Amino acid sequence: DSYTKENFEEAISLCEDGLVLYPDDQLAPKFMLLKAYNIARITDERTFKEELSKITGLYPTTEEGIRAKEIIAYLNQEIPELKIEEDTQKSEELYTKDLSVEHYFVLIIENSTFNINLANFDIISYNIDNYTNNNYRTSGELVDNRYIIFTVSGFTNYAEAFDYYSKFNIATIVRNPTRVKMYSFLINNENMDILSNDKHPDQYLLFFSNNYLE
Repeated sequence: DSYTKENFEEAISLCEDGLVLYPDDQLAPKFMLLKAYNIARITDERTFKEELSKITGLYPTTEEGIRAKEIIAYLNQEIPELKIEEDTQKSEELYTKDLSVEHYFVLIIENSTFNINLANFDIISYNIDNYTNNNYRTSGELVDNRYIIFTVSGFTNYAEAFDYYSKFNIATIVRNPTRVKMYSFLINNENMDILSNDKHPDQYLLFFSNNYLE
């Protein structure tokens, strides 16, 4: 009733009281979603999204959790800078910059149906033509049927790795007849282990851009 009458602050207070009185009840996610709706009416989209994320974290399989996830997806589409902010924050929490350890060059192809053998041949050919004596090693694999990841390793230090990254022009090296999305970055061995578990290279790309290309 308070929400319908646009008494939003009162409605928020009532929802918070409900969460204190019935924290384990099936009403809890309903209180949280109604609270989020009220917050959306008196604050901004960022705060609204933060409240929705709490619901998806605590009650992902409930009707309210699914609804919150749908709204978040809509906000990410309509206001992409919110998604970038969220991904940047996550990446800063996950990864650390350390130039003293081994680094890999990584190429991401965001299309599971791309010809992995074709890309592998192009990268190896490029290395043979330009780095014959460096003995770089190339490997590629499909990850969760979502994207393809190629790694080039064997750099003696970060400076050598960055020189390779700077000279690797994806558009002219890797044949891409269907124009799928590709991007590259450098990643140290510790962060590579994290990425292998996290499996969100687009988030790491933000970390790389903000910390390595500053």
